[in-house]
Amino acid sequence: MLRSRGFSLLELLIAAALGVVLTAAVVQLFAGSSRGNAALAGQALLQESARHTVALLSRSARNAGYLGCGGQDGIVNGLNGSWRRIVEFDVSRPVEGFDGRGANWVPDIGILPTTRGSSLAFAGNRIDADELRPDSDIVVFRRLEASGRPLARSLSTVLDPVTGEGEDPRVTVDEGLAFATDDFVVVSDCRQSALFRIGTIDTVGRVATLSRPSAGGPFANRAGHSLSPDDEPYGGGVGPEGAGVRRVVTEIYFVARGAGLNNRDETVWSLWRKTGADRPAELVQGVDDLQVLFGVDLTPVDGVNAPNRYLPPGQFGGNPIRTIHFVATVSSVDSVLAGDRVLRRSFPWTVALRNG
Repeated sequence: MLRSRGFSLLELLIAAALGVVLTAAVVQLFAGSSRGNAALAGQALLQESARHTVALLSRSARNAGYLGCGGQDGIVNGLNGSWRRIVEFDVSRPVEGFDGRGANWVPDIGILPTTRGSSLAFAGNRIDADELRPDSDIVVFRRLEASGRPLARSLSTVLDPVTGEGEDPRVTVDEGLAFATDDFVVVSDCRQSALFRIGTIDTVGRVATLSRPSAGGPFANRAGHSLSPDDEPYGGGVGPEGAGVRRVVTEIYFVARGAGLNNRDETVWSLWRKTGADRPAELVQGVDDLQVLFGVDLTPVDGVNAPNRYLPPGQFGGNPIRTIHFVATVSSVDSVLAGDRVLRRSFPWTVALRNG
């Protein structure tokens, strides 16, 4: 008769030890695979954030300074405030920068629409200065919309001797009017251009009249003020001849605290943009820092439109800017590396200004 025989204690201990080793190996394999997948996901997010950041800033830089068929002798400011007091619509400066130095900026950001002592009218849509990333730069781009509206008839700029007001521009309406009340726009032909604020819009058939009433305050139209430096009509005395009206677009890019949290329950840094008088919008998460250098032409009289030096904001005076060098530091947002570390890389690139 056969007798059944079980495992000995030594055999059980050996089997248990082998099981522990195999289990530990499988756990280690899965843990390594999980870390690898997290690192790959973090790398993909970092690359995507960098791609969007480069595309957004590059597009705004290339379009900066576009004035359509603008005047050759500068833009007439038809508002009460000086260009520095209406910085959101200061089309006399296509590009502007602010060098972050700790909690301070050069020049001071007090002229920007921020909560730091700004006197601008659009207080409800200001940038929260307390949320800005210390040491990160701020860059501003200004242009006119490519799609405007042609004048329906030539615009006389001779002031009325009784009211002291000039004629209101009339524009052609096709598939819908591009403007709204309180828009800041520029009327221009190939000789002259001027900034004014739209009051009311009166549309009759395919022609809309854009009123420009005068009032007090820096953002109101100046009373008794001509839109022409020489009181010349826009479009000549016969027809509009290509004259038109376009909306002013100002884009302010900055790095500030974002709305989301990472996997360590920390607030993340993001790239933000404030467009015109609108509320600031969060664009790209994981942008930890933005540095800007301006390629400045220190010898513009030599006829060579190329930068001689790269300087931080506030150090080049009135010399023309030919290129902009950006460095964006972008992260994976979440910790994806060993030791609970965040993946982080810096991306440098340079953009030539088309309208410099």
